[in-house]
Amino acid sequence: MRPNTIRWFEYALIASQFVRIVTVALHLDVMAKITGLSAQTILIGPFANALVLIGLGVAVSRARLGFARWFLVVLLALDVAGLAGIPSVAALIGVPFAVFSTLAVLLAVAAGVLMFLPASNNWLKRDKAA
Repeated sequence: MRPNTIRWFEYALIASQFVRIVTVALHLDVMAKITGLSAQTILIGPFANALVLIGLGVAVSRARLGFARWFLVVLLALDVAGLAGIPSVAALIGVPFAVFSTLAVLLAVAAGVLMFLPASNNWLKRDKAA
């Protein structure tokens, strides 16, 4: 049986991507005006991001592939680095977009922490046949 840390890892990771997609969808008009891109083009980013992150999350939480955690760490580090641009995002798109984008990153970081807690580590190291 999976430990609670792995369950909450899944919840936090999926919630972070849900917040990201909804935030972009709600601010699509402003983003389209700023970038000059179509709405469909803008939506590719958060959906592709969700596909990759949730896919890696499933590899960790369901397939018990511990090495997938390190790919997730790299992507989460890029998300955290992106927080440096939040003041500019707030000025261009709006404070609500910046706040919810930050929330999405914080949820993803929480998921990252959960996948490295001792209970998660022990579960990933146990015999997969058990």
